[in-house]
Amino acid sequence: MNPAGLALLLVAAFPLHPFAHQVLDDGRDLATAPLRWHGREWRRFAEGSAAVAAAFAVDNQIVRFVSRQQNRELDHYLRGVTHLGGGYGVDVAALLAVGGYLRSDDRMMDAGVDALESSIAAAGVVTPVIKLAVGRARPIRDLGKHSFHPANSSFESFPSGHATNAFAIASAIATRYDDSPVVPSIAYGLATSVAVARVHNRVHFASDVLAGAMIGRAIGKSVVWNHRRARVAFMPTLQGLSARAEF
Repeated sequence: MNPAGLALLLVAAFPLHPFAHQVLDDGRDLATAPLRWHGREWRRFAEGSAAVAAAFAVDNQIVRFVSRQQNRELDHYLRGVTHLGGGYGVDVAALLAVGGYLRSDDRMMDAGVDALESSIAAAGVVTPVIKLAVGRARPIRDLGKHSFHPANSSFESFPSGHATNAFAIASAIATRYDDSPVVPSIAYGLATSVAVARVHNRVHFASDVLAGAMIGRAIGKSVVWNHRRARVAFMPTLQGLSARAEF
């Protein structure tokens, strides 16, 4: 059985109401976050938007340069790592959750659960909504970087779902292990590889993956920070579903 299937069985063994309530609280916090932003948060949003705009200005040049870098080792690596932005990334998160549960390792389990929740929120909700609203054509269609078709589900280049998912999972894990120089480096390194792979395969522009990366990182960090607040968090343990306050 794959890790995702094992995680579903694990979740089925516990009462779902407390955990579902936590997920809904996190979703509400994420949806209303801009209403609580102050100067620092709005500056960071402006900086991120400026970075995406700068990437947009040179999107065609970046796609041409990256896609022309061809050799057997690079192609093999990028073909493999791109799946971490999809199902394999979710499998890794599920494996951490299950492994932490079986080992009674709270941090590992929290990292996996947070990564799964971040993936659902970022790649399952936020990015699809933006994709539909923007309706950007993929570079592989050769329609140019200015081809936008809002509300058309056939055009879904912006932002990159794989980059969003990879960085949401990586950010949740890296934030849980922020006292380790190794784990964040590996997590963000793999996520960056996913973003490069999507440009290399001409399924996304650089601005697509940059926007996706920033969305995923913001949501991954927000989910972990929400769970680190002075409030009760519900998590499965070997003894059942526990409620603990984190400060």
